[in-house]
Amino acid sequence: MNTPAAGGTTWLTAFPGLASVKDASGMAALQAAHVHQFPAGAEIVHSGDPCQSFILLSRGVLRVYEAGESGREIVLYRVRAGELCVLTLTNLMASTAYSAGAKAEEDIEVVMIPMSHFQDALSNSDTFRTFVISTLSRRMGEVMALVEQVAFQRLDLRLACLLGDLFSRSQGAPLVVTHQALALELGSTREVVSRMLKEFERSGCIRLRRGQIELLSHETLARLTCPPAA
Repeated sequence: MNTPAAGGTTWLTAFPGLASVKDASGMAALQAAHVHQFPAGAEIVHSGDPCQSFILLSRGVLRVYEAGESGREIVLYRVRAGELCVLTLTNLMASTAYSAGAKAEEDIEVVMIPMSHFQDALSNSDTFRTFVISTLSRRMGEVMALVEQVAFQRLDLRLACLLGDLFSRSQGAPLVVTHQALALELGSTREVVSRMLKEFERSGCIRLRRGQIELLSHETLARLTCPPAA
């Protein structure tokens, strides 16, 4: 269940880039925004649905993903507090339906600006347009990096890099994560990821426990991220 609330712009504290919007079109868009709360696990966007609002995230984490016909998923990017959803931006600008899905990874607060107000602000508000374009440019760079990884990096290297990043965030504490969750992150299958994790365990860098992965050697894991010299 979501709880909408219209009026007011207290959510703007999460978006410093919009704080200087003073023109009529930009202010009208911000004032027209509706704020919604969604619980973790809620599907916010379904692929194929019409795109009718510009979405920003004022709290929590939103996972944007692509699902194939086989049901396999790959994470395209995450939207965090203070960021806009590029998926809705590109679909609004092209007047197309959503091309991917988006799900709440934790309890989130979503700000939705109706399409007509968004389009007017994008056309007539320099400050609003600058915020949107700068965010789009940054996000496109991240997506291109993901495409490069998927196209050119071996899966074991990507898995080792993902584990290294997760252990860095947890400051070396055991990861509470399933093999299926890692597979979704990499666009692979649970069976393939489980096999690679077993290989990592045999190398001595991690220890597998039920629902957890323990870091044994940061140095050994780091070596796995470095491809052998040609």
